[in-house]
Amino acid sequence: MDAIGALLVRSPVRIPDWYRHRSIRYVISRTDGRAPDAAETFEQDVVRDGVRAVLTVCDDCGHESAATPADIARFLRPNAWVRSDDAQIRHIALGAAGGSNVRESMRSLTKFVARTMRGNNDFIGYADAVTALKTGSGDCTELAVLLAALARARGIPAGIAVGLAYSDRFSGRKYVFSPHMWVQVWDGSRWTSYDAALDGFDATHIALAIGDGDPASVSPAFAALSQLRIEKAGVLRTP
Repeated sequence: MDAIGALLVRSPVRIPDWYRHRSIRYVISRTDGRAPDAAETFEQDVVRDGVRAVLTVCDDCGHESAATPADIARFLRPNAWVRSDDAQIRHIALGAAGGSNVRESMRSLTKFVARTMRGNNDFIGYADAVTALKTGSGDCTELAVLLAALARARGIPAGIAVGLAYSDRFSGRKYVFSPHMWVQVWDGSRWTSYDAALDGFDATHIALAIGDGDPASVSPAFAALSQLRIEKAGVLRTP
């Protein structure tokens, strides 16, 4: 918990529940004076302002590029953590209900992962999807790699986002943004986020990087968490 505590980022405001499904704008910086990294996604617009970044987290205000064939191949391949080639994971993924389109499939798989991962919120490192499925325990990392593995096994390209979320589930601390991971999938026209750990994706998720499940793909962003600061946060008013 001491290691996790060092990565918590204090919220400049208390965020009420009704903010979560609006658009929220954040101003972030780093305590070491360097410009912060942030991921440009369909759900997150990023504007650079010197050593600060202004992020708007929303439903569709971002300007992420469409997936390339290389992206699709990368986010469909199994790896040592996202073990979508495992027989049991393939059986579960292909047998899941609600598969007429990507959205219905992902809702079904997200619910399955949330039901399955009811064990201890153990910080057991970075376990792979098969271990997560067998133990039913772990933190947001294990939920993310399991959900990504199930999605890929079903033929849905899935990446893993690393960043922050306004939640006390894994840290036990209130009014802070905690290190977090969730899944982004390609539905044929855009990347969309799904979070089995926190009852769905919302505007309190700040994406710093998107990886393929290999820790090396997001390690620089994760290492920078201890330097991150949220200076301002506020819900955008609708016209």
